[in-house]
Amino acid sequence: MPADPVKAVFWFLYWLLRLMVRLYWLPLLVGVIYESLLNGLIGGGITLLVGLAFWVVLLAVLRVIDLLRGVAHVLATVEQLQRELGGLSADHPSHASEGPQRDEQRVVEGTIVYLDEKRRERGR
Repeated sequence: MPADPVKAVFWFLYWLLRLMVRLYWLPLLVGVIYESLLNGLIGGGITLLVGLAFWVVLLAVLRVIDLLRGVAHVLATVEQLQRELGGLSADHPSHASEGPQRDEQRVVEGTIVYLDEKRRERGR
């Protein structure tokens, strides 16, 4: 579970959606049986069709979210590789002119990461 509260909410909703898609057959089966007993086969059949349509919609939403998460993961990986490889090529014109200013822009002042990086730089 992510430490960021906003990401934690999205994580929870994503896993709730996955749980609903995987276990949706249980309430659907109960609803079909109930409607069949109450209204006969026609009521059970209509409940089954409506339930399956709703399940297909849930599954489609889950697939779209999985696709978007995959794209976001690939983009984050590419961005990380660009940062790592960009730091290795110091003779590249855009990175050479930036110098230490590039590092200062990506770190928020006062964070633990920023303080740890400054301590490591002083130790060298």
